[in-house]
Amino acid sequence: MPIIQSNYRPPAYLFNGQLQTIAPFFGVKRDNTLYKTEKLELPDGDFLELDWIRGGHDRLMIICHGLEGNSRSHYVQQMAQYFSVLGWDILAMHARSCGREMNRLPVVYHGGSTNDIAAVTSEYAKKYNSLVLVGFSLGANMLLNFAARHNTPANLRAIAAFSVPCDLRKSEQKIDRLINRVFAQKFLLKLKNKVRKLEINHPGIFDVNTLDQITSVQEFSENFTAPFSGFNSLDDFYSSGSCLNSLTKIGIPTLVVNAQNDPFLSDTSYPIDLARTSDCIFLEMPKRGGHTAFPISTSKSWMPNRLERFLNEELGIPNNVAIS
Repeated sequence: MPIIQSNYRPPAYLFNGQLQTIAPFFGVKRDNTLYKTEKLELPDGDFLELDWIRGGHDRLMIICHGLEGNSRSHYVQQMAQYFSVLGWDILAMHARSCGREMNRLPVVYHGGSTNDIAAVTSEYAKKYNSLVLVGFSLGANMLLNFAARHNTPANLRAIAAFSVPCDLRKSEQKIDRLINRVFAQKFLLKLKNKVRKLEINHPGIFDVNTLDQITSVQEFSENFTAPFSGFNSLDDFYSSGSCLNSLTKIGIPTLVVNAQNDPFLSDTSYPIDLARTSDCIFLEMPKRGGHTAFPISTSKSWMPNRLERFLNEELGIPNNVAIS
């Protein structure tokens, strides 16, 4: 597929990637009444927390959040609200430990975590005529790995991936740069607090004494996420988790939208050569947009509208008429 020329333009006052990334945190109000929360019990004795917007429609959109996000994250909430009006049932799934209730088992998620996505699609996709998967940041990376490594449902029509860190190693290195220090500290605070909560419920499972010595996201991956997830080395962890190694195996029409000024993405997160030869990867690289933001204003994102056009123009899926 040719590289898609983007028509996205941010407001003039949001003039760089950092501002475009931060703006929605202040402009988008969380709606805590938007969803109905349910649990999906898993074979391993744990559960997944799922937030639903059901309207009795015959098509389903499953949305996956980014690192330490949740269903109320501005990018998830806006996508859910937008497509629920257009005639889609919405399922916003939480990675383990990211819901309102801490999970029973001490399982941590990472870029290669695909089994829980498989469990959700297996349980719910068959109840609908059409399925679309939408992911943001790390959640997008996980979705792309899922599509490459699992037998996807027959009714899966499309995948949309926004702000994808296709190369996790280099993306974490970029997050840890001084210019992104505010973002890195926010991620680390949440990640460290989660380890402490898990340690309370499962004493001795982590060496929490090392937490205070960790000062970067990559150090957290090296000392906690990678070894606890069973990887023998940080190299194995990044190799297994980075969707850059999976994109050639995806056989579903897939929209990948990565802003060129995304403060978290390295040059290797823009699979230009692959997109030019792939029958399924539609790559769009707006010059601006930041990370999981693409603001039209401080309270509204361009991403839902972009996905609507993709589903309509490229796949012929009408989205302007609600289906009952």
